[in-house]
Amino acid sequence: MAEINKIDLGSIKIHKKVLAEIVSSTVQEIDGITLVGRNFASSLVDLMGFENFPGVCVTVDKSNQVTIEVKVRVHYGMNIPDIARQVQDAIREAVEKTADIDLKDVNVNIQGMERGNA
Repeated sequence: MAEINKIDLGSIKIHKKVLAEIVSSTVQEIDGITLVGRNFASSLVDLMGFENFPGVCVTVDKSNQVTIEVKVRVHYGMNIPDIARQVQDAIREAVEKTADIDLKDVNVNIQGMERGNA
């Protein structure tokens, strides 16, 4: 059998906005929870063609460990600890699967509750 040689082709860098987009898409797929709503300024940024994720914060520390914080609203009647854990698990799985990044922390900040059919 021939030995396969591995050649280093350089580095791969993933922008924080890409991770924010992954997180935003993941949260939108979870029933019973929504990202913190947009305001007028974030709507203007979207109109100019820039992606903006107001409820998602991605930070990278000095040792290149990534922490994600999401600000969400829970639909009335949902069990808050259960839905928060579900969000953490879904985000961790999506980021690890899509970007091959092990997250240091996934913090879920419950900003409020929504009533009605949201």
